[in-house]
Amino acid sequence: MEDKIDRIKKWINKGGFPFEMKVAKAFKEGGFQIGQSILFKDSETGKYRETDIIAHITKSVEKVWFNLTFVVECKKVVGKPWIVLKSDSEYQTQKDKLPIFGSNNAQLLIKKIHSESKFRSPLLFPDLTNYGYNIVTAFSEKNDSSYSASQSVIKATDYLVNKSNESNSKFCNIYIPIIAIEGELYDGSLTNDNEIKLEEKSVSTFVSTKSFEENGLSVLTVVTEKKLAEYIKELKIECTAFFEKYDKELRDIAKSNPTNLNLTIYDNDF
Repeated sequence: MEDKIDRIKKWINKGGFPFEMKVAKAFKEGGFQIGQSILFKDSETGKYRETDIIAHITKSVEKVWFNLTFVVECKKVVGKPWIVLKSDSEYQTQKDKLPIFGSNNAQLLIKKIHSESKFRSPLLFPDLTNYGYNIVTAFSEKNDSSYSASQSVIKATDYLVNKSNESNSKFCNIYIPIIAIEGELYDGSLTNDNEIKLEEKSVSTFVSTKSFEENGLSVLTVVTEKKLAEYIKELKIECTAFFEKYDKELRDIAKSNPTNLNLTIYDNDF
């Protein structure tokens, strides 16, 4: 029996299950409510897939639930480091649109915050000056784990946004995609001498862009296991500041647009 138990443990440890459990535990210990192995429908295949972890902070305002939700994809990439490719060119979002996933009333909330508040939460206003434009997996010629992870977490987040907008419940959801990895992470850039420069990172951010799509811009953060606890602590602080600094805007949305159903956003420009 012991031999079988040992073999089962070895099999589990070869995959990503232990790391996923560690990430979930870290979010829970950091003060987040969590769900694991949540199903979503793939927009391309129509089949249901799993997103690893959904971690959220919730506050009720005027009987409307406001949720900051982090959609987390976990990957074990030991032996195959990920590289975020970066350039020196300054990034400008199309028409200055903010690349934030959110339900319809969340989009109204973001517009209101943008126009009425001086406080700039990094959750809503990410610094794109040091963004990456792509992410790749070293030593991998096919089945790139970084690409599949980024596409999976974007699809899961899109699905959650769409489902939020189909509901007549009184809630306002903002979704933020994150990829947590067990393994090495590097930023890669080109020097003045046209040589590749690699710098090891614990956290890096890149932008996924879909051409000719109205909402084709997504900001994704990659965090390594060694930085995870500190990163989650910082997220919790940012969530607390979000609810405190934007209390007036939250109450305005709660009173005027408490649900998402039949609420159409015609102008997304800021």
